[in-house]
Amino acid sequence: MSEGTDIKEAVKDRYARAIRQPGSGCCGALSAGAMKGTLVQIAGYQDEELAALPADAVENAFGCGNPVAFTEVREGDVVADIGSGAGIDCLFAARKVGPAGKVIGIDMTPEMIERARENARAAGATNVEFRLGDAERMPVPDASVDWVISNCVINLSPDKPAVFREIARVLKPGGRISISDIVAEDLPPAVRASRDAWVTCLAGAISEAEYVQGLQAAGLTDVQVTERIMYGAEKLEGLFVHSACCGETDALPTGAVRAAAGKVWSARFTGTIPYPRAMAGAAKIDPATNEDLAEIRALLRQAGLPDDIKGDDAHFLAARIAGRVVGGVGMEVRGEAALFRSLVVTPAARGLGIAQRLSDALAAMARAQGVRTAYLLTTTIEPLAERWGFRRIERSHVPAAIQDSSEFAGQCCTSAVAMRRDLTAREG
Repeated sequence: MSEGTDIKEAVKDRYARAIRQPGSGCCGALSAGAMKGTLVQIAGYQDEELAALPADAVENAFGCGNPVAFTEVREGDVVADIGSGAGIDCLFAARKVGPAGKVIGIDMTPEMIERARENARAAGATNVEFRLGDAERMPVPDASVDWVISNCVINLSPDKPAVFREIARVLKPGGRISISDIVAEDLPPAVRASRDAWVTCLAGAISEAEYVQGLQAAGLTDVQVTERIMYGAEKLEGLFVHSACCGETDALPTGAVRAAAGKVWSARFTGTIPYPRAMAGAAKIDPATNEDLAEIRALLRQAGLPDDIKGDDAHFLAARIAGRVVGGVGMEVRGEAALFRSLVVTPAARGLGIAQRLSDALAAMARAQGVRTAYLLTTTIEPLAERWGFRRIERSHVPAAIQDSSEFAGQCCTSAVAMRRDLTAREG
């Protein structure tokens, strides 16, 4: 038996025993009551969210974060949860995707699969299914899911590159990840050598940089760490020394664990699978609906741009690929002048010429409404805007009606460059 296989069997055995002994806990659970009182809340779950779930799903949650929190999961999406355990994150995701969506929980422990199915039945969740399988070989078809989530599981795998490749394989183009996991820097040798530290999510943890690089190497782009929960000496000692996880088999020395303080934390990773260039022609640009505006706001927030867009005083266009909004742009019309604003393209769709097409379509729409001059503010796309015919001007030269917009009034930083384009000028 290889070392990797041995580790997986040890992990499977530990979690099987944990599920048979409610409240004993693994991977950070001191007891059912302690977990609900501390770790589950620290991880980002709210009391009202937990109260709506079957108690068993909460008591047997062994995670280190809340990968479903703040994600832009929408109705109709398909979500795959790696290491779904007793189903807590699957049940949260099921509420977001609604009846038209689907959630697939994957776990390698038969006892966990059965418990998760019971919890789904108790919650009345009919859009969730649980499949027995390994993270390194997921029982999920290629390019079939919109989201991959996971909660303190991938650190347990002895072959993380294989897991990262599987994530890229099952995601659709434009699909995204939200993964919470333990990461560690320079752990003491005694911790790295401990089998018990492996099965309690510590010894197998890689560095944050390795995690990001591994996801990128698998084909994901725009990989970022959006949250961190640091573990100090007292927390580490409580998790990995005093918590008897189904019986101590390889007790960790207190000194070694405390020496890891400041070197261990949970991180939430996000990223996306880019659309292939062959799909550039599939992008369609149409007037944005109210539902589109909600998605454009989300894209703007992700890009760190002002999201104060409203449908009643602005005209917006949305770019879609396979029905999903991948970009948007809008304008605020003030007579014969207009402020072009809120140009955004999701990272998965960049490099497909969508920004150019959005700009051209907005200029055409503006001309059709009698707009003769377009203005914009930018801190990032001045060279691109120059290609579209904009030229830098002094902010004081912008008409008062445009300066009354929210961007000039404070939503856009004062260091932004003001630019002007004559829409009556002959193009080409």
